Amino acid sequence: MTISRNNFDIVIIGSGIAGVSVAAELSKEASVCILEKENITSYHSTGRSFAFYLESYGNEIIRKLTSSSKDFFLQNSNIDNGNSVLKPRGVIHLAHEKQHNVLLKTYEKLTKINKNLILLNSNETLKLLPCLQEKYIHSSIHDYEASDIDVNFLYSIYFNEFKKNKGVIKTDVKISKFLQKNNNWEISTSDDNLQCKLVINAAGAWCDEVAKLVNATPINLVPKKRTVFCFKPLNLEVKNNWPLAVDINENFYFKVENQNVLGSPADETDTVPHDAQPDEIDIAIGADKIKKATKFEFNSIINKWAGLRNFVKDKTPVIGYDKKIENFFWIAGQGGYGIQTSPALSKISSNIILNKSNKFYEDIFKINLASLSIKRLI
Repeated sequence: MTISRNNFDIVIIGSGIAGVSVAAELSKEASVCILEKENITSYHSTGRSFAFYLESYGNEIIRKLTSSSKDFFLQNSNIDNGNSVLKPRGVIHLAHEKQHNVLLKTYEKLTKINKNLILLNSNETLKLLPCLQEKYIHSSIHDYEASDIDVNFLYSIYFNEFKKNKGVIKTDVKISKFLQKNNNWEISTSDDNLQCKLVINAAGAWCDEVAKLVNATPINLVPKKRTVFCFKPLNLEVKNNWPLAVDINENFYFKVENQNVLGSPADETDTVPHDAQPDEIDIAIGADKIKKATKFEFNSIINKWAGLRNFVKDKTPVIGYDKKIENFFWIAGQGGYGIQTSPALSKISSNIILNKSNKFYEDIFKINLASLSIKRLI
């Protein structure tokens, strides 16, 4: 293990959930430094996540990564200090009359992979979510095992493990140059010059920008903006234990938190890497959809924010060594699934880097590592 203020075995670009989770794993056996361009950690997507554990969410590989992350989440839930990564809530997929056939097809598909689903009629749905308009709701699917993810607590678990292992994090750092010399990297930054053996690109929406700095081929990552807003209903007493409500076509969703309602129009607006901010039109669209489906009356928005969800064309994460540039490793394109898959993705990535077996993920959960490899894209 290399130990020096400016000389590390591994430098990770980005302090979001991808960077800090793999850092927690790798720092057990290597010296690791995280470089973050913002002056605080997890500023962009991770810090703005509407995180939820839902095993039926995403494509087949995402669902397998989520399922194989469950043990880690459970081990860090309901622990002695009262903190819990998973907080049971449940989710209800809503359908009005014209969406009923879509809901039935979705139910048929999801029950093949998730046995925790119940088909509900309108009255049964209203018992769980009395805030819904009786004229709106026709039927729903209830996943009673779904849970909130406490992102701050999850992040602290990874970060504390990283610091316990003498990991180093440098914030407010701008990288100007990468240079490879004798199979080692020299990294010029606004703070200092660093040396390392391996660079991990976990820069979120900026992964392609980092790739260009090392002359690696970009993976054509597309950041998509997602808006969230918060309001307090004027006419209803809301309950924090109500399930998350998601339109069956994912046109909107909402949940109660701290006696307020968090809502989203489930927008996916293609954009470029930037500090995402909510647009008033997206908030208005989301508020209108939620008002039509519910009895909520509200005149003002208490809070609002936006984040970037970053995808490649097949909406599956990219992990592995670059095809062209040696000692350059990608962890990118987690999209809206980065939180719920972080235990599996970080462990699989660290096993590859440390030349350890991923037999557990390949044999038990049938995860085809080739489906995550950058080689499928380039």
